[in-house]
Amino acid sequence: MVAQGDPAVASVLIVDDRAENLLALEAILKPLGGRIVKARSGEEALLHLLRETFAVILLDVQMPRLDGLQTAELIKQREQTRHVPIIFITALSREAAYVFKGYAHGAVDYLLKPIDPEIVRAKVRVFCDLWVRGEKIRRQAAQSELKDVFLASVAHEMRTPLAAAKAQAQLALHQLSESEGDAPSAGALRVISRQIDKVVRLVSDLLDVSRLETGTLPLNPTEVDVAAIARDVVGRLQLVADGRELSVQGPESATAVADRDRIEQVVTNLVSNAIRYSPQGSAVQVGLQAQPEWIQLSVRDHGIGVPRDQQQRIFERFARINAEDGVGIGLGLAISKAIVEQHGGRIWVESTGKLGEGSTFHVRLPVKKE
Repeated sequence: MVAQGDPAVASVLIVDDRAENLLALEAILKPLGGRIVKARSGEEALLHLLRETFAVILLDVQMPRLDGLQTAELIKQREQTRHVPIIFITALSREAAYVFKGYAHGAVDYLLKPIDPEIVRAKVRVFCDLWVRGEKIRRQAAQSELKDVFLASVAHEMRTPLAAAKAQAQLALHQLSESEGDAPSAGALRVISRQIDKVVRLVSDLLDVSRLETGTLPLNPTEVDVAAIARDVVGRLQLVADGRELSVQGPESATAVADRDRIEQVVTNLVSNAIRYSPQGSAVQVGLQAQPEWIQLSVRDHGIGVPRDQQQRIFERFARINAEDGVGIGLGLAISKAIVEQHGGRIWVESTGKLGEGSTFHVRLPVKKE
């Protein structure tokens, strides 16, 4: 018999005041491989339900003191047990009024004695399978939530020491420059400062992912010019584009109601990715279209492209086009997707997946959020 509390195995509660009926039901259900718990009365059944969760209850209607209908009514009154399926078993006639009374007390099914073993097993198997699947989904959700809480907690705790380290590095660099000029150690301090900046961005990404998924990241929507944001981002990133030519094409102005900082974050992520995955000497083009109902921003590169089978997955957390490139940890696109969707828009990619043909990422935002 399976150990009590095994999360991979469903438990079945069988309730009958006659021991021989319990033994017969146990023998019928044993081939299913689940855990079987027996109760000789409605009161005993209620005690078992206080201690553990069951996939299904097989409940005899005719019992002394607390009969099956009364037991079912009490089960349905308790929040923790009201959703447990109940199959009534009775030797009474098929009188319609009585059957309806059973359903009114919470039955999901009804079996008449003498019961057919194959029918009983088939019905119980369905509820056990549903319970096992539900438990797997609940465990996965709990693990995911625990991971998110852990990541958010770690990221939050890292912010203060990182800020202190950055300040100390900047102070040391300033003092060194005043006393020794551009000494070799100053170069090392600049490298340290840049690495701290990378970790700070990673911490911010982790916090953003957690807040966006829990809906706790507040937006500050105002009327913003998406075209001006695109030009600002391109102008700033051109300085670090390392020989790649960045350009913006489209209308001079394209206004929408949005959070300026978050839209700038999305554009920065997309243009930075385009630079990262494009060869030197190639071009990265940012295009804008403005319509009465929406604004569309597109970022096109001529790099490695995105294989068709990865074009949905790359917007998931920790997903990367090339897991071996060692660049980033795959949060930028996931954050961008969450921000765009929180604005009521959508984001997608078009690419043949062929090297050199690159990819185009599109963001469509409503002019006014619904």
